[in-house]
Amino acid sequence: MNGKHLTKMATDITKCNGKLLNKALWLLKVLLLNIFLLPKILLIWARGGGAATAFLANKHNSTHFTAFDYSNELIQLGSKIAFDKGIKNLSFEQGDWFNMSPTTNFDGCISLQTLSWLPDYEKPLLAIFKDIQPNWIAITSLFYEGDITCRIEVEEHKRKRKFFYNIYSLPAINRLCQSNGFSLVKAVPFEIGIDIEKPPNLDLMGTYTRALVSGNDKKIERIQISGPLLMNWYMLLIEKIN
Repeated sequence: MNGKHLTKMATDITKCNGKLLNKALWLLKVLLLNIFLLPKILLIWARGGGAATAFLANKHNSTHFTAFDYSNELIQLGSKIAFDKGIKNLSFEQGDWFNMSPTTNFDGCISLQTLSWLPDYEKPLLAIFKDIQPNWIAITSLFYEGDITCRIEVEEHKRKRKFFYNIYSLPAINRLCQSNGFSLVKAVPFEIGIDIEKPPNLDLMGTYTRALVSGNDKKIERIQISGPLLMNWYMLLIEKIN
């Protein structure tokens, strides 16, 4: 796979029906070379109805994708999307990340926009390390490069709901990996290349961007914000230590 082909794959992944896919797939493009040169069975820890997973499976039909989610409703929706699109290399499985049956059927795991919305990072990662034992794990979520973890509970009063927006320490993630036979080999921050308008309803979480001018070269950088929170998106690649 040469650089030109890799760039085309990355461009394809950022477009679907003429629109940009979600930021998880934007982040995933930075690890395409690592992922698609590795063995051909992937376990996807999906959040949502499986549209992103279906798009990847349709683009890379030599790889088998299994989309895993807790919600039976989302599993049914994802299965319908795959059936309607005639995608043969994509299957769906309902289950609980915290109560998985041990298996060695998967060479790699991808978690899209999920880890920061769970109560902590340790139990989910330990479940993958011990029950799945993949060769590699790719994760998109919220992280901080220093040794500080923030456990954040968001309450939307208008909707009367609470949920997590946790930001995890990269050094802490690596310590957990190292103590379980894995290593954090790459952490790439997501630098968004488009402007997103601030949502009109300030009472609900929703991502938008603000442009900052930094350095002597007056480089423009965009930060992502949701509600009152800065969104520190990263793509991680974790590999098993041989």
